[in-house]
Amino acid sequence: MWVYLRKHHPDKALIAPLGEDLKVRIYPKDVLGKYIYIDGVFEPDCWNFVKGFLRPGMVVFDLGANLGQYTLLAAHCVGQQGRVHSFEPSERMFRELEFNVTLNGLSALCTLNRVAVSDAPGTARLSRYEEGAEVFGSLGAHRRSEANVIGYEEVQTVTLDDYLKDRGIDHVDFIKMDIEGAELLALKGAGTLLSRRDAPTILLEMGDMNTDGFGYKSSCIWDCLESLGYRMYCLGPRGGSLQEAKRPTDFRLTMNVVASKGEKARS
Repeated sequence: MWVYLRKHHPDKALIAPLGEDLKVRIYPKDVLGKYIYIDGVFEPDCWNFVKGFLRPGMVVFDLGANLGQYTLLAAHCVGQQGRVHSFEPSERMFRELEFNVTLNGLSALCTLNRVAVSDAPGTARLSRYEEGAEVFGSLGAHRRSEANVIGYEEVQTVTLDDYLKDRGIDHVDFIKMDIEGAELLALKGAGTLLSRRDAPTILLEMGDMNTDGFGYKSSCIWDCLESLGYRMYCLGPRGGSLQEAKRPTDFRLTMNVVASKGEKARS
């Protein structure tokens, strides 16, 4: 059915279940839409970990929110006493993020920001891929074989430390970070937050295919986190447990890592 829809109705909007309690608008042309339509969620192991980790009242930051899978999950988990701050620079995907948050009645819990998170405030150039492949958009110079770059859009950039200071946010419990190679920049712009003893647990993607566009290797992300006192963990089967991770010799294969201080990630 998905193959048929993608071929004959690529622009047809579909409202699909997301997990057990949520719903989301997808299109047959969307890279992420395929996984949600077929599997119910994108990256089930990460989804299950986040769902098990979050508690009512937590403050969550979603960096690279895209259509809002983790924004919606986080808002559902943290409830009325919690808060979710989402960051998505792509014009089209920010519209989808807004729609999906409203669709699920979660607007009161979410602060949506059409900005990119980096190491300095200002502007940057975001690669714009063909519609449906915005998930590959990056501030770096990398190219993806799965889709074509069709242009660029200028986007605002912020640092997490400035964002927290400007809004009087005194703590963050959890950060999901999937920003196509800009992870090291985001970490550098959050030095004050991440140096704290109660620094947030982070779920992030590492892969040289993303970071090469910025001129560094994903090992630099690992080293940066270790210098801040973080320990790295791999997700167990279906995301239900964590295993302490050893530093890989290379990051040719993209992997999701949980970074946490102390035993926080095991709670």
